[in-house]
Amino acid sequence: MRGWLWILLLFAPWISYWVLCGFGMPIGVLAGLALSAALYAANPDKRSLMCLTALTFFCAASAATYVLGSTVFVEMSGFFGYAALFLMAIASIVVGKPYTYEVSKRDYPEVYWQTPEFVEINKAITLVWALVFLVSALISLLPQPISLASYGLVAVGIAFSAVYPLKHIEKMIRSKLPSYGDWEVDPSVRDVVIVGAGIGGLVCGALLAKRGYRVTVLEQHSMVGGYCTSFRRGGFVFDGGVESISGLGEKGAVRFVLRKLGYDPDELFVKTREEYVVGGKRIQIPDDFCLFVDMLCERYPDEAENIKRFFEEVEAAYREMHADVDKTGGAPVPLPLIVKLFGFKSILDFPKKKPHFYKWMNKSLKQVLDEFFENKELKQLLSTLTAYLGTSPEETEAASMLAIYGYYIDGGYYPKGGSQAFANLLAKAVEENDGKVLTKRLVEKILVEDGEVVGVVADDEFFEASVVVVNSNVKNLLKMVDSRWLPKDFVEQVEKLRPSVTAFMVYLGVDADLSHYTPLIKFVDEGIGIVINSNLDPSLAPKGKSSVSIITLLPPEAYDEFGKRSTPEYLEKKKAFAQKLVEKAAKAIPELRERVEVMDAATPKTFERYTLNPKGAIYAFDQSMNAPKRPYFKTPVKGLYLVGASTFPGAGIEAVTISGVIAANDICRWGVVAQGS
Repeated sequence: MRGWLWILLLFAPWISYWVLCGFGMPIGVLAGLALSAALYAANPDKRSLMCLTALTFFCAASAATYVLGSTVFVEMSGFFGYAALFLMAIASIVVGKPYTYEVSKRDYPEVYWQTPEFVEINKAITLVWALVFLVSALISLLPQPISLASYGLVAVGIAFSAVYPLKHIEKMIRSKLPSYGDWEVDPSVRDVVIVGAGIGGLVCGALLAKRGYRVTVLEQHSMVGGYCTSFRRGGFVFDGGVESISGLGEKGAVRFVLRKLGYDPDELFVKTREEYVVGGKRIQIPDDFCLFVDMLCERYPDEAENIKRFFEEVEAAYREMHADVDKTGGAPVPLPLIVKLFGFKSILDFPKKKPHFYKWMNKSLKQVLDEFFENKELKQLLSTLTAYLGTSPEETEAASMLAIYGYYIDGGYYPKGGSQAFANLLAKAVEENDGKVLTKRLVEKILVEDGEVVGVVADDEFFEASVVVVNSNVKNLLKMVDSRWLPKDFVEQVEKLRPSVTAFMVYLGVDADLSHYTPLIKFVDEGIGIVINSNLDPSLAPKGKSSVSIITLLPPEAYDEFGKRSTPEYLEKKKAFAQKLVEKAAKAIPELRERVEVMDAATPKTFERYTLNPKGAIYAFDQSMNAPKRPYFKTPVKGLYLVGASTFPGAGIEAVTISGVIAANDICRWGVVAQGS
């Protein structure tokens, strides 16, 4: 039953009481009692405050009228009725259960009910009704026609109840939107400069070049790709940081981009295979989602039903997360863009249309896992991939983890030829569409005139452009743009951002065939990850040999622990730490103790040197659920965009790909969405 009809029924005892008693008929008290008793009997919620209040009131009124012979409840029906409702409304607020909550639940899906906004809105509505009841009680003591004003107050209460929820939510949403970024790019603009050739910048540049824009990509390093890069040592090829890429499912952003550029993703990537070492046990992770769930059920039989329920919820929420990408140009979009593209009503309808995804919002991963499971080892296993966010389960936003669980649903993939091959492919797409990709070009300044970007200066050379897309750590932006063009609130937001975790990596060329091992090993017990790149692509190592990488995450503070780069102290600490990781990895792969032919390593300072990420942060900024929010993809300067890990949705190849897609679509003024191009 709809809320408005239910509230009408709940007020039926009171209305009949007021009407009949208004004509001096005591039977109005009995009518109220009969109707309230019938409602209480019919209502499955025996704790309904409105039903209990009505039943109690009319029992007392009937006793006073027919047992004691008093006429006070008949002669002063308006006052006593409104006073009782006032006390009921106030009591409901005091106990934290506003009475309108009972009615509102009938008009909204269950997923809304426990949200703070839903409760707060009902508190406000109940408070207004309490005021209406109080004033009406006092007015009813006055002679007619003045006492009839209570009807007008009731009408005001009804109107407020209908309008306030939508207005409140709209105000709340507007308060979360950035105070900048309402500008639009002139449709005639065709020159675009991309600062930084990370994947986000390359994706944006490749899509724009394909759409006819004149694109110039400027990269300070000698190679493109950022963290998605490879290098060669003694015949072995190693990856700078990438081990597995998501976003290649049917609605994944990486697959979308490659198709738009005319490539077949299935010819460019191979599916990865993983193994976890937890509690001394080696657990092979099936590359089929259903088999993965079956494996967990078999391994943890006491949790089997919970495992099935959990992953049904995960898959439903994951699919909802990607449900609208066809309408948003190939990628999920942030809140301000949802409002811009589809209006505020789309936000109001969001929980109803995406109930499973909505339930994962505003919760930590630990909270969700604790809701489903008791087994500690199982919860630890299901928290393994938080490493891809650099956060602990307690500080990992559950909704962010859905994309990571996509590795189980749609799989993780590795570029044939190594991660550099993927970056090079995107750079090639820029150049084949008349764009330029220039390496060893460090952008020192982004020039702004009258609040609009006009170009950049790299190695004393001026590159004119009315659109500049920055694929660099946003803290570097503060050094490149004259401070007078950046509002105080924007600067403060950027300065509050905390660096993410950093890492230490060891690269080993091993004189042994390790093809009998799983390519990706998450050695949870030792806090390391091992990647045998050559098991994913044999061309990455000489025949009969193997390319191996070992990685461990470190807090940002570890940046200073290695000393000044290239000093004897630094080199000694680097070597010792690398050897320590090799010893840990050898517990899973014994051949690493005696068969190492080539060895190299990267410290946090190495990552900073090649990517310009302060403190060598591998995910740019802290991705914990309570960390300061990343800035919007449009800056306060007209024509100046952000892509990459500094903006929505964060770090990771799939995430920065999404940022590149969003920026490219916005530069095209979202015409690509309507045209499907």
